[in-house]
Amino acid sequence: MRRTNKKSRTIFIFTFLALPVIHLLVFSYIPILSNVYLSFTKYSGVGIPEFIGLRNYERLLTDPQYISMFKNCLWYMIVAIPQLIFAFFLAVFINGKFRGLNFFKGVLIIPYLLNGVIISTIFIIFFNNSGTFNSLLKLIGLEGQQWLQNLRLVNPAIASISIWRYYGFNFVMFLGGLQTIPSELFEAAAMDGCKKLQEIRYISIPSITHILFINILLSISGSIQVFEIPYIMMNGSNGTVTPVIQIQQSAFSDNRVGFAAALSIMVFVIVVIVVSIQRVFDKRGELT
Repeated sequence: MRRTNKKSRTIFIFTFLALPVIHLLVFSYIPILSNVYLSFTKYSGVGIPEFIGLRNYERLLTDPQYISMFKNCLWYMIVAIPQLIFAFFLAVFINGKFRGLNFFKGVLIIPYLLNGVIISTIFIIFFNNSGTFNSLLKLIGLEGQQWLQNLRLVNPAIASISIWRYYGFNFVMFLGGLQTIPSELFEAAAMDGCKKLQEIRYISIPSITHILFINILLSISGSIQVFEIPYIMMNGSNGTVTPVIQIQQSAFSDNRVGFAAALSIMVFVIVVIVVSIQRVFDKRGELT
């Protein structure tokens, strides 16, 4: 009787495990392996793929047209620096208990929750030649610029949107970390005559290094995968193309499925490396 119950239980467990395993195979692992194969081929999406070896990867790594799209990602990494600094010091400034804190956190995270189409529409108007930003510049006596037409300004302008969009998310992350620090540490530091900057340097930052590192890695990963804002605002034109935009254009507009597959594999490898670094950091944090 016990053997029968054990066998029935085993069948029951495997039956429930079968569906997610099949789902992973069909929608994750098989497509990934298929994509790896296509990355070594010349394929238009119709007919039989032509094997061409590493030619797609060679072109990606040597053609200035495609190297520039990775350079565009650097702007999103650069703007992450002031974004993280602002979010951190804002979290430090309001760390503590006061009325309306939850409401304040909710207001700050609203930009992160907004749809990309809404954000793009807002900043198309904001950066328009006769838009809000140029009007503000004129009020203080500065000359307006063609932010979305000038090749030197368009990428920094679009990348700067990330500061407004993501600082609320980083703020909540930092604030959550700061609130886990025992208040006794700050009280002892105050009794010893420590100034606020010394508290930040010797107490706050060392205590939330883990969260700081995660936010940095998320910013790097996000900058490689950026898509919706530059795509909706510029459709990748005027030198604003990013790797994910190039994947979309190559696969669906130019019918270069093999090339798009190679680029997607490169993006995938970069993201995996970043996530792996985060995992290693997590394990070291657990050990310490």
